Amino acid sequence: MAATFFSFAGAIWWCLAIALFLLTLAFGLAQPLVQRRRATASAQPPVSAILPIKNLDPGFETAQASIFTQTYPDYEILISAAEGDSPALSAARRLAAAHPSRPCRFLQSDSRLAVSPKLNNLAAPLTEAKHDVIMTKDSNITLEPETMAAFLQNLAPDVGLVVGTPVAVRPESVAGEIEACLINAHARLLLSASVLGLGFGVGKIMVFRRSDFDRAGGLAAMSGNLAEDTAISMGLARLGLKTVFAHRTVAQEIGFRRLSDVYHRQVRWSVIRRSNVLSYPLEPLASPLPAAVAAALASPLAGYPAFTAFCVTLAGWFCAETAFAAAKGWRISVWSPVAFLGREVLALAAWLRGWTTHQVIWASSRFDARRGPAPASQKSAPTQKQG
Repeated sequence: MAATFFSFAGAIWWCLAIALFLLTLAFGLAQPLVQRRRATASAQPPVSAILPIKNLDPGFETAQASIFTQTYPDYEILISAAEGDSPALSAARRLAAAHPSRPCRFLQSDSRLAVSPKLNNLAAPLTEAKHDVIMTKDSNITLEPETMAAFLQNLAPDVGLVVGTPVAVRPESVAGEIEACLINAHARLLLSASVLGLGFGVGKIMVFRRSDFDRAGGLAAMSGNLAEDTAISMGLARLGLKTVFAHRTVAQEIGFRRLSDVYHRQVRWSVIRRSNVLSYPLEPLASPLPAAVAAALASPLAGYPAFTAFCVTLAGWFCAETAFAAAKGWRISVWSPVAFLGREVLALAAWLRGWTTHQVIWASSRFDARRGPAPASQKSAPTQKQG
């Protein structure tokens, strides 16, 4: 009786997982066309592009140089850091000097108001920016020359936040290949959500209006959330403004990674996503490893050996993902099978850990995701340094 129950439960899980997977493949392929038709904004207002930096990450110079070569007609660049000097700042100053025709300022943003160090890093440039339309970009995101213009096409009057789907490029280690596989699997899900009209805060690149940000309460209203992208998206949603994914993806530089770094990053995202009590428990439904286990449980109903069902499900999922990546022009390598299996083990381990901890590691520092903002008495006013 128990065996029959588990077989039927496995069959139901397998059918749901495969149906969801096939839908994400179709929606992921369709997203650029669907979202491009929605991107009807024609205005090209001046933009303040903010680059918060901390570490000299892999691909830093390639990624940061890409903001200086946008074809957009009118924009300034503000580069901010909590430190007064660092290797990343030195590299950024060299890039700015190599592009003298593009207005660029360097700011020191040493606010302590927010839980999120990235939100603290945005405090000074949000105050000092000349323009209402803001674009923020992480230091490992490389843009095509037309990216800024493409994102602005999505900033319709009812849209508060435009975000980009990151796609992993140029890993330089096995752990990097695993992270690339993780990021690109997540990208497929984000593109699918976009087709359905859903939007989430994804902070790799964001475009919003500072006036909307201020109406939503500004930095103070969002200071208690470790995920600054989620905080901004939720704050703007309270004003009735949508978050949308742009029809153009962005490249995330991976470089060399250690497995421990990849795991801690996945745990951090898991802890942050756990606040969504409806979707977080269902996340394994989008994973091939639980689907393969479900196939093994359901195999007696089809008369196949459990091991065969398990392997066929995993292999079929991998082949379909690889074909999808080829169609999208995403990374495929000889390490892809290893990265696929490593991704599944690591992602499920991080998902399980997400149920049991509030502690996360970010930029080599430990944070409690529940912690409120620092007391006002501990806040340091943002200071500005011209460069």
